[in-house]
Amino acid sequence: MTTTFWSNDPRILFNKDYVFQIWPTSNMTYEEKLNAITRLVIIMTILGYIATMSTNMILVGFTTFVIIFALYKLRKPKVTKDTLNESKEGFSGIDIKNQEGKIITPDTLQTYLKSDFTPVNKKNPLGNVLLTEIMDNPTRKSAPPSFNTEVYEDINVSTKKMVQSLNPGIKNTNKQLYGDLGEQFEFDQSQWSFYSTPNTKIPNDQGAFANYLYGDMPSCRDGDAFACIQDNIRYNLY
Repeated sequence: MTTTFWSNDPRILFNKDYVFQIWPTSNMTYEEKLNAITRLVIIMTILGYIATMSTNMILVGFTTFVIIFALYKLRKPKVTKDTLNESKEGFSGIDIKNQEGKIITPDTLQTYLKSDFTPVNKKNPLGNVLLTEIMDNPTRKSAPPSFNTEVYEDINVSTKKMVQSLNPGIKNTNKQLYGDLGEQFEFDQSQWSFYSTPNTKIPNDQGAFANYLYGDMPSCRDGDAFACIQDNIRYNLY
């Protein structure tokens, strides 16, 4: 299960698998580092309050939490078009800003998720092509990469909203259906049966798919010496 930031699920701070991560390391993700710093702040705040019995320590700790939350919102990982091309679920590339295929002024990942992909919603949490879209929305964009951490969280939120809309009698699905760790685990397990399909555009990009399969294959017609010598009957192909 992908590690999420504590503002999305506060229980991650006390999860037995991560509770001892109190110091950020280089092999951690951005969210894991902020979660580790938050745990360290909690420990220091408790120890500081016990030592001084001053409410100022609690105020300082709360202020630090706000700063960490602001860092998460304002300093999300920067991306380039090349990164999106590698992570995109499909075979076709996306438009580039310049000849090198890199963005001169990097923006946040969220910006490109909104502009270059079809956003997920409670009616279509995974962003797959719906039958009605073949006629009604033939130029729709690809679904965002579901394995990305932020997209993973958006899919979970959209799925819970879908459950809420299908069960209007439940006032708060987050508390009544997914209120504890066991129910959250069952929710994650139930998601295994659903996935974004390899192609989420209309129509299938057959040209890009063929280029993906055969685009870089050596050919004697293109002047590749190794490919040309293979046409020689004296050459042993085995």
